[in-house]
Amino acid sequence: MRYLLPVLFLLMLWETPKAQITAELDSIEVTASRISTSISESGKNVSVITQADIQKMPVQSVDDLLRSLPGVNINARAGFGVQADVGVRGSTFSQVLFLLDNTPLNDPLTAHFNTNIPVALSEIAQIELIRGPASTSFGADAVGGVVHIKTKAYLMKEINAGQKISVRTNADVSAGQNDLKIIDASAGVAKKNFRFSTSFRTAQSDGEQFKNPGFREGVSNMENFNSYFDVTNLSAAASLNFANNWNIYVRSGIEDRDFNARYFYTRSIYDESTEQIESKWAISTLSYDNGNHRSEINASYRDVKDVFDFNPAIAPANVHETGLLYLNGSHQYRLTNEQLNSLSSSLKYMRFMVGGQVLNKQIESTDRGDHENTSWGIYGIHTMNYDFGLSVTSSLRLQFNPISDLSFLPQISASYDLGTVNLRTSVGRAIREGDFTERYISHQIPSLTPGRNIGNPDLLPEESTTLDFGMDWTPTRKLRLSPTIFYRSSSNLIDYALTNSTNIDNADNLQENEEYFYASNISESDVYGVEIISALNSNLGSNSNLETDIGYTYIKTTSDQNTVSRYIANHPSHQVSMNLSLNTGDLSLQTQSQFNVRSKESAALINAEVPDQYFLSNLQIGYTPFGQNFQIYTQILNLTDTQYQEILGAPMPGRWILGGVKYSL
Repeated sequence: MRYLLPVLFLLMLWETPKAQITAELDSIEVTASRISTSISESGKNVSVITQADIQKMPVQSVDDLLRSLPGVNINARAGFGVQADVGVRGSTFSQVLFLLDNTPLNDPLTAHFNTNIPVALSEIAQIELIRGPASTSFGADAVGGVVHIKTKAYLMKEINAGQKISVRTNADVSAGQNDLKIIDASAGVAKKNFRFSTSFRTAQSDGEQFKNPGFREGVSNMENFNSYFDVTNLSAAASLNFANNWNIYVRSGIEDRDFNARYFYTRSIYDESTEQIESKWAISTLSYDNGNHRSEINASYRDVKDVFDFNPAIAPANVHETGLLYLNGSHQYRLTNEQLNSLSSSLKYMRFMVGGQVLNKQIESTDRGDHENTSWGIYGIHTMNYDFGLSVTSSLRLQFNPISDLSFLPQISASYDLGTVNLRTSVGRAIREGDFTERYISHQIPSLTPGRNIGNPDLLPEESTTLDFGMDWTPTRKLRLSPTIFYRSSSNLIDYALTNSTNIDNADNLQENEEYFYASNISESDVYGVEIISALNSNLGSNSNLETDIGYTYIKTTSDQNTVSRYIANHPSHQVSMNLSLNTGDLSLQTQSQFNVRSKESAALINAEVPDQYFLSNLQIGYTPFGQNFQIYTQILNLTDTQYQEILGAPMPGRWILGGVKYSL
């Protein structure tokens, strides 16, 4: 950190384009609540990854894109988007809500699947990270934050394309070490009020080879194993503006994942896991907008089949089939200028929204059984903006859960624009419901052996209250600094506690007077943290430009338990991120780097270790010989060849070199 301030000072000396730094705060519309506002008016610490960012960053998955953002903790089990847990501001991976085109992605089986994003990178137009609670607007699981992925077709669905047919295409084809092959492509066509788009992505590799601890211990005949993966998704979307003020938008798709899952979930020397995941999904939006009134209905369904084979020599594979049905309806009303003037001469706009949401989850599982539950809620949101710079958004949700009583979830956020300084603050409550794994794991296994996890059908929702305060300071057009402090208090946190079977009365497959890890509401915790984000965009000459983003996050978690659970506090205590983008003529260079300090873990039997600190850096060098629409590039992922794990037992990729071409029109 001692080198950070000199670097910032030197970069501030360069001349910077006028609009770039402030454009994101002032002009990009985000849904920090369900009512769209600019970032500066939202009262929240929001980061946005745009389509242009995605095109130039040296990454191959959404979770690696999120690594570039301060306050985000990624615990991946493999590279290239195979599987990763995402925490925000020290939250658990289950306490972050993922949305795709305004509908939830969180899997009812386990939050380990939340980053299984079923669209191609080239089809993504914008990723919004909303730090802090948002359960009032979006429902359960939005505790640490919300990751909202918006596709190109969704953002453009209500825009009239004109009389002529317009076509867009994007393609990214690459290959690299370990027989890596990636194809990522999307295309769209539009005329007048109709749009259609489709996208396709496949990423496959033999993976890296690792020594098999089971062979050394004599429980396996395989000396080595490979971290292979094969991930493919296909989607299509269409939208139509009709009857003047009406729009309908639909998107559907399929995805197949086949990968090595050894040590993803266990530390057993017998673990030889493989996993296959098949999903089918569809989302739709029907909206009416006449300026002052906007009504919207969102619906989605997702069907996922997961086949997890721990070790075929020991037991048959577990098969889980889950379904997620979502329905949301809302109406927004904006006051006219005449109405505003009668209330206050300083009011610029005022909006009201009321809505209701239903979420139905189903599972058929060989070891968890067959279950179904439904939660629903009603909410109201109110936002005001004054011409002297004050913006206030207040909201309230009544949430009805299948197990607990009514949850009362208020939230308020505010910002005050003072010119070069924008002050912001928010406070709100949020909840997280237990998933099917936490409720029912191992319930269908006869005479369960001691020491295994056992689910608890009677889990209450986790509850939390979060307060933050921050500001966005633009002392010059060369620099923006955004410091934020936050605090979250949580209760009823779900964790697995060693419990004697005589004290477990909702599972009938346990051996008498034996110990099991029982899912329980056992913990309370407090999280304190600081986020510091800086953004610079500097001219180095007539044809050269340097963009720099530097972030620092400090998080401390305390608990009422003697030892803070690693499930609850599996995050770095210190995290530094730096993204550099240098463009000069036809050449470009981008780096994404991160340094983490966290608690060390080890398991000698399987040669596993999560280091107490590690540095990661990705590099991309690009050349555009025929203009910006065609690029030849080379990526070096994990440039320093850091040997590390983020989930104990699952080795992350070492240095990986690939090359490819990108085309857009």
